[in-house]
Amino acid sequence: MEFVCKKKLSLPALIGIGVVAAAVIAAVILLSSGLAGQRHSDPEISVSAQLERVINVSELSTYTAVYNGIAEVKNEDNPEETEYYVSYEARVNAGFDMEKISVEADEEEKIIRITIPEITITKIEVDIASLDFIFYNDAANASTVTQEAYRACEEDVRAETERQTAILELARQNAVNVLTALTTPLVDQLDEPYTLEIA
Repeated sequence: MEFVCKKKLSLPALIGIGVVAAAVIAAVILLSSGLAGQRHSDPEISVSAQLERVINVSELSTYTAVYNGIAEVKNEDNPEETEYYVSYEARVNAGFDMEKISVEADEEEKIIRITIPEITITKIEVDIASLDFIFYNDAANASTVTQEAYRACEEDVRAETERQTAILELARQNAVNVLTALTTPLVDQLDEPYTLEIA
């Protein structure tokens, strides 16, 4: 029997599938090694402790945005005068600290609750090769202009990301999706049926 796939997936979709698959495989390996060690000493398994060990991988970036911006650099002595503008490209990562995730298992109601901590901007990377200048003051075009412009671009993208809540909202939704993908197979393998709640 031969199966033919007629739809091609985009590169970001393939990467996303690969990341989720790698995370699920890592989770299964961690859980199975943890369960193997427990079988010899204690047959009772703590659901919350196992899930905390599986998802405890420190910082997780759940959304990356590419931002194209223009930063204005003012004269230090006269803040009303513009020295130059610099256009740039930056990558902004948003995510959360996995160590701050809370996992609780309600044995009576058979519910596992995973609480995601606050989503924050975890990393800002300005592509220094993308800097393009428009000088209003030719004297500002000195040897240190790139360092000064780089700092201005970082400040500009940081200020812009604080104004736009969509990045954090998308990162939160992706976090829910990633944690669901990581933990659902583990919850499904438990002896008793549990409901998974992620908030």
